[in-house]
Amino acid sequence: MAARRRRRPGSDRLYVSSADGLPLGHLDLVTREAHDVPAGYRERFVQEANAWLWQNSMPPIGSPAEVAEPAAISAGAEPPVGGWDPGFDDLALHLPGHGLAEEAANARALDGPGADRPYRLRAEGQHAVAEALGKLTRTPALRRGRGARWRILHTVPMAFAEEPAHVVIDHVLIGPPGVFLIEVANIPGGRAVLDHRSVDLGGGTVLDLDRRRRVGIEAGERVSIALARAAGATETLDPPAVHPVIAIVGAIMSGTGRPRGVTVTRLGQLPRLLSAFGAPLSDLAVAQIYEVARRSTTWSP
Repeated sequence: MAARRRRRPGSDRLYVSSADGLPLGHLDLVTREAHDVPAGYRERFVQEANAWLWQNSMPPIGSPAEVAEPAAISAGAEPPVGGWDPGFDDLALHLPGHGLAEEAANARALDGPGADRPYRLRAEGQHAVAEALGKLTRTPALRRGRGARWRILHTVPMAFAEEPAHVVIDHVLIGPPGVFLIEVANIPGGRAVLDHRSVDLGGGTVLDLDRRRRVGIEAGERVSIALARAAGATETLDPPAVHPVIAIVGAIMSGTGRPRGVTVTRLGQLPRLLSAFGAPLSDLAVAQIYEVARRSTTWSP
């Protein structure tokens, strides 16, 4: 169902959107007044809102004719109580390395020169991976007006009800094979040693592959639930596959381990390797997954 309740101190609203993510306005559950509903979508807004109200044992709102047109506003108008809030943050606005420049500046200010190097390396690695994946996410010339088959999101925060309580996924890549959760390890001149359960990056940094598998399973459940809600259902019968990936930048790989459930690869092999997973999803399915994945609410419990 394309409706989501959001409570704040002094505010209780129901935000309604279309299946493709278009905001249709919101209903104040205290005053029972609808706001910001486009004139051509009043009937759809009422249908979606009443479906949610019925499922939550609340009385329905009136007919579409009773939903007021949005008032015209001028530049510099004061925002309403609670602010201009669509009910979620649009993660599609994040660029590679989102927030890392500020973290690097804070570290340098607090701990002196050199303290910002880990953040700069992370940002450089994420930019390198995003550039490499541009081979997939850029629109091919032969598609004649249609968009790229692959979509990408950067710096996606995901909250867990259990440990780990919070993770940040460097890139979420969505394409015909499914959803890829890409973690970037940038270790210039280093070595990544792979075994069945971990990747040793040197300097005491070891990536636990079991943890990455758990993140992948949880992310798959979040995307599946979000797809079902967007379609007005309670369950997604054929959810997309979710593949955790670790992209190694600036280092050589060694070791004989072949971990299951997590793909570990160097940067140069990344686009071709991900394309080799097959193409079970249609363009429409990729677009639908992207629309729910870009909402911050998809990644919160």
